[in-house]
Amino acid sequence: MAEKVKIELTMYGIAEVLKWCIDKNKGRIPGTDTEGFKKMQALLAERPQSGDYFTLDQFWKKSVALEFTEDEVAVIDRCLYDIPNFENVQLPQIRHKFWPKQPASH
Repeated sequence: MAEKVKIELTMYGIAEVLKWCIDKNKGRIPGTDTEGFKKMQALLAERPQSGDYFTLDQFWKKSVALEFTEDEVAVIDRCLYDIPNFENVQLPQIRHKFWPKQPASH
């Protein structure tokens, strides 16, 4: 069984990870269809449909502890730190606020 890494993310952080790993990379990076990514997508699907600012603000700030395999962590690191997206826009400098740089395990 692969070793699991527990990482705490806010819902905003989850949205950013999914945006950079799935939406922006358009399938160029394999490994985004794993259990960890599916969990993040399911959590994001719970977003309140109301336009109430307070409710949405509470949702985006909510923290969730997720377990990822080391492979999933490596995939997310690649998305956020290594690979420029298709629009040739620099990767988000804010990423260090929601995704801790993981120690390289190689």
